[in-house]
Parts: sequence; structure tokens; C-alpha cells
Amino acid sequence: MLLKKSCLLASIILALSASAFAQSDDDEWISADSPSSSTTSNSSTGSYDGTSDSEFANDEEYASAYARYKTQTTSRSEISKQRSEGFSQSVFLGARIQGGYNTFLGSNSDGWGAGWNAGAGLIIKISMFTKNFSLVPELTFNYRQYFYEKNMEVYTNKAKLNIMLFELPIMFRYTFDQYDFFAAAGLHLGLKLMGDTEFTSEANGGVVANNTTKSTNTFVSTNMEVGLAIEGGYMLTRNTHINLRIVQCFTNLLNQGLTVEPSFTNSTLLTFYTNLGISFLF
Repeated sequence: MLLKKSCLLASIILALSASAFAQSDDDEWISADSPSSSTTSNSSTGSYDGTSDSEFANDEEYASAYARYKTQTTSRSEISKQRSEGFSQSVFLGARIQGGYNTFLGSNSDGWGAGWNAGAGLIIKISMFTKNFSLVPELTFNYRQYFYEKNMEVYTNKAKLNIMLFELPIMFRYTFDQYDFFAAAGLHLGLKLMGDTEFTSEANGGVVANNTTKSTNTFVSTNMEVGLAIEGGYMLTRNTHINLRIVQCFTNLLNQGLTVEPSFTNSTLLTFYTNLGISFLF
């Protein structure tokens, strides 16, 4: 009877000790309280934030993987940010208003005095090569008026020319960062929208010569002019600029084929004008 009780007790002790161990997949027995098992369990549920306080701070595999993750994430974010900031810093859109005086130079252009011009339009500033160089094209609607008066001793000839046109100056600008000044030069194009002219010949005593009071469109302006422009300016702020522009055209504004007024038959009218402008960039 004592033998049976001893055998039963030994069986219970063996069963309890066997349940304290579990067999691994590679036939190695690992204690249920093993630290390796605890680490494996925590690794599946824990997170690594890259700090020395993290429970995985001393785990080289986790540290390496986290470093790669941070590098890739930072690179994508930085590239996206640089693309966005690069475009916004290299291209500015804005508006420009201008006004000034104009006249004609060229052969048989004496008698043309100072007229005036005014306009407004769009401007684009595009950085090139370095931050100091930029391309600045514009599209401006401009109105000009020219006045002519010439004393012919017995009578005086007077004329007026009105013209509305689109101007397309394409300027290359250099900015002096230290002083907030800039200088530019470029090509200037003018595309005529419409124009009209008046011509009057008056006797010096106030009586109209040849009994005519006024003739219209006896001389005609051309549809396009080409010239060169130079300018200097100052940046009041990063987005507000003022500038003085000088334009000299080298194509004749007078359409010789449609001009019948004898006073201008052999004239070459080359536009010369200056204007002061202010630009607002966004």
C-alpha cells in the first residue's frame, strides 16, 4: 500500500515538473519564464522611438531599421518641401502700372514734342542661374499720345497721334542684394490694337490755311514696333518694386505706304519714351 502511494506521488511530481517546460520548434526546451520568450513577446507589441529610454535602445537590429525608416521618411518630406519652396521662391506673378512721356526721334521728326503714355499689365519674375539673375517678361496694355507742331513761317502745322497697343518687354534683370537695387535690359515689342491721327494747317494769323479745318488719318501708324529697353529700380519690399524704364525703338512707327500727308512723306518716326512704374509681386 505504501508502495502504491509512493508511485502515485512520484507521478504527480513528474507531471507538474513537465508542464513547466515547453518544447521549441527546433527541439530545444525553453523555460516558460525565459527572458528570451519575454523579449520576443514584447517585440511584437512594443514600439521603438529612437530614444535611449526605449526598451529596444540596445537592440542593434531595431535601431538600424528605425534609422533607415527615419532617413527615408525625412528624405521624401524634404524633397517635397524643397520642390514646393523652390517653385514659390523662383517664380513670382504680379501686376505693374506705369506712366511717363514719349516723343519721336529719326529723320524729319523735328516738330514732335513730348507726349504722354500710361498703362498697366501683368509681370512674371523667374529666377535664373543664381538668385541675382532673373527673367522678367511682361504683358502691358499701353496708351500713348504724341503731339506735333511746326512753324512753317506763313502757316503752322499741328498734328496728334493716338495709339493703343500691347507691349511685351522681355527683361533680363540683375539684383544687387546689398543695396536692394536692380538693373535690367532686354527686348521691347509693341503690337498695335488701334490708332488714329489728326492734322491741321493754320495760317499764323489764326485763319485756317486752304479753308480746311482738320484732316484725319492722313498719316497712319504701323501695326508693330521693335526696340530695346533698359531700366533701373529699387525694391521697397521683397514684393513691391519701383523702376524707371527707357525704351528706344528702331522700327518706323509711321506706315509710309498708307501715309498721304506731304509733311510726313519722308519721315522716320522712332519711338523714344521713358516711364516710371511700380510692380506688385505675389
